[in-house]
Amino acid sequence: MTITLYSALGSNSSERVEWVLSHKALEWERVEVSNEALKTTYRNQINPFGFVPALVHEGHTLVESMAIIEYLEECFPEKPVLGSSSSERAEIRAICSHVGSTIHSPQNRTVLKFLRPDLAEADKKQLRAGWIGGQLQAMTPLLWRKSAFCCGLSFSAADVFVATIYRKYLQHGGEPIDRFESHRIHLAHKGLIPDFLL
Repeated sequence: MTITLYSALGSNSSERVEWVLSHKALEWERVEVSNEALKTTYRNQINPFGFVPALVHEGHTLVESMAIIEYLEECFPEKPVLGSSSSERAEIRAICSHVGSTIHSPQNRTVLKFLRPDLAEADKKQLRAGWIGGQLQAMTPLLWRKSAFCCGLSFSAADVFVATIYRKYLQHGGEPIDRFESHRIHLAHKGLIPDFLL
């Protein structure tokens, strides 16, 4: 079994998949994709969308972090990350979808470059932090309703998506938010955050 993940430093979407691969204790190879390759060889040969991550396994190339995570869950069900009941799986998918689509996509640098090419980098960072922070606050009533984990009583992909986008928020200069800080501390104390994301 060979799993190859095409990734890039600083990619929030890639971090999600790397975290799940690590959590499931799978053996995998990481291939760093440069900014130049994203526009040329990688786009032409691996992922026509031109974004990371992409995962290659048993001759199949998969793209989009949530699709990859669902594939990994089906192929490697040990240490599950998508819940144990239909309602829990729906809650987890809803959180992941909201983070991936509503929060992450509008603040993506390629989207901002297209929509607001006039903005200086410092202004883009401020805009990104403001957007992520506001969306995280709005999402709070849906989180931690049964435990210190985002959904249900155990670690899931929802924890991965929430913690990685919160990390991105801090990287853009956002002020710490107590509930999200507590969540990250809880995951760290449980040994659930891989070293590369601490």
